Amino acid sequence: MLRKLLLFLLLATAAGRLAHAQRPSHTISSLPELTDSIRCVMAKEHIPGLLLVLATRDSVLYAGGLGEANVATYQPVTAHTLFRIGSITKSFVVLGLLQLIEQGKLHLNDEVRKIAPEIPIDNPWEATNPVRVVNLLEHTAGFDDMHLNHVYNTTATDQRGVAGVAVFRPELRCRWRPGERMSYSNPGYEVAGYLLEKFGGQPYEQYLTQHLLRPLGMPDATASLRLTGNLQLSQGYVYEEGHYRSLPPLAIYAGPAGSMSASAADMAAWVQFFLRDFTTPGGVALLSPSSLHEMETEHSSLAARAGLGGSYGLANAAMTTRGKALFRGHNGGIGGFTSSFAYCKELGLGYALSNNSGQSLTSIEKMVRQFLLRRAPALPVPPLVRLDAAAVAPYLGHYENAAPRQQMAGFGERFLGSFSVARHGEVLVVQPLSGAADTLLPMGPLLFRQRAQLLPSAVFTHDQDGRRVFISSHSYAIQAGFWWWLPPTLLALSVLLVATASLAGLVWLLYALRRRLPPAQVLPRLLPLLATLALVATVWALTSAVTVSMEHVGHFSAATMLLFIGLLAFTVCALAGLGLLYRFRQFRSRLVAWYLLLTYGGLGFLVAVLGTYGWLGMRLWSV
Repeated sequence: MLRKLLLFLLLATAAGRLAHAQRPSHTISSLPELTDSIRCVMAKEHIPGLLLVLATRDSVLYAGGLGEANVATYQPVTAHTLFRIGSITKSFVVLGLLQLIEQGKLHLNDEVRKIAPEIPIDNPWEATNPVRVVNLLEHTAGFDDMHLNHVYNTTATDQRGVAGVAVFRPELRCRWRPGERMSYSNPGYEVAGYLLEKFGGQPYEQYLTQHLLRPLGMPDATASLRLTGNLQLSQGYVYEEGHYRSLPPLAIYAGPAGSMSASAADMAAWVQFFLRDFTTPGGVALLSPSSLHEMETEHSSLAARAGLGGSYGLANAAMTTRGKALFRGHNGGIGGFTSSFAYCKELGLGYALSNNSGQSLTSIEKMVRQFLLRRAPALPVPPLVRLDAAAVAPYLGHYENAAPRQQMAGFGERFLGSFSVARHGEVLVVQPLSGAADTLLPMGPLLFRQRAQLLPSAVFTHDQDGRRVFISSHSYAIQAGFWWWLPPTLLALSVLLVATASLAGLVWLLYALRRRLPPAQVLPRLLPLLATLALVATVWALTSAVTVSMEHVGHFSAATMLLFIGLLAFTVCALAGLGLLYRFRQFRSRLVAWYLLLTYGGLGFLVAVLGTYGWLGMRLWSV
């Protein structure tokens, strides 16, 4: 009874603290209240340790840590505990390049092929649309993102220079005209880091340390690829099955895209550096204020040329688009860590966050912003503009997403990511194939914003081929024709046929064991079931490789081998079934015969899709 009473009191206390944490953020008026609320969220969301920075242009409100850097040793997070900040590294690389640009050593519009002909870029549009430096920095070169076996480097050697870029040769192919679509690509920053080394005259880690980190007062920050043994480094974790599993601080292949580690003391200096127009606390300008404007400006994409600029500049993104203020910055994620930094130059406010569990920072980040803006007046909502029905009319209809970040995962966007745009009175409604509709309010003839947003969030335009294009803050889509519904319908029917044939295969297996089926009809009836089992094994292997043993991707292992064999077996089952259709006339039941014929047609369609998107023959152990 006593144990039950203690458990009840404990749960009641926890519920009270959670309720306190979930109170409207505007009621949090002091730092102790904020940190107490954040601790409640950390407990709820299984975040062991947190880097926290709150700063104004002239002072640091908080630069320290909450929770534990190491749960095994109970080591607390301090102002000098290092966290891996992942893709925020890109902002540092950009500033290094902007320094070289101010020195006249290169320019944003330089063609990469001319200034670094040794880089293996495959660009079918080189004559008319070369890859320029700005395309690398704004993710508009058209490159694929990192393949799974090009993420973590578990070897003892770091590939440097041209050899480091060559690791990403498969990704450095332009999938569309450079300067057309924004699609996030880490390999582009590997090339950017190489340019920083080539024109800066030293490895990017050394350049950043000498010309950026130490001059602006970041005492602990390091861009080193190898962190094993660094006593300042927080331990990264993933929370699973009720406990924290430690993740090793693996080196990555694309160091300039995400190798930076920093402490709260470092990030306080970093946030204030942006709030002070790139001037150090001692008054030394490491870059000109015009470079900050360049960094915040979106230069190269079709969206920017159509009037939708400002979303993602030079490793500088719009972190908020609604509320009392607009923040810019960057976020990052790397094995066991999630990070974010943001600043609002107009109000002179900024923050930085990083946790060592890889969990989302959304709840804490929202709480921090609302605390910083508790006394700020709300920004005026843009005035309503009358919808230009004539201008919009040609753009109504169905669209297909056409800028996948990962080409291999692009079939999901191709088949399931289509949406329609329709006029409803004075607004447009965007209805995805599945999910809730979105409403767009006009800001110009072809420029729109979402409700409550302060900035434009969508635009209609034409590409160089004359196709109608819809670009939003999270997608690039091309207007589809009359047959837009056919691909998703074929996919749905194929999956349905294969799933039902697999269930029927279990029944037919019992019939076969009892010898109640002609021998010639056994294999055609069971192959869909075998194909499904092969696909299930493939999905399990992929999930295991990505979520459980990412450090083993790139090596020959049970997961990578099963991924290869599973897809091969799936293909063999589909093709063998198609080959056995010559026995179509031998089936006693015409219904079963036609059903199997359609099922193998569906399997053939799935094989074609997987082959088109590069899944067949995938050998992750071959870097």
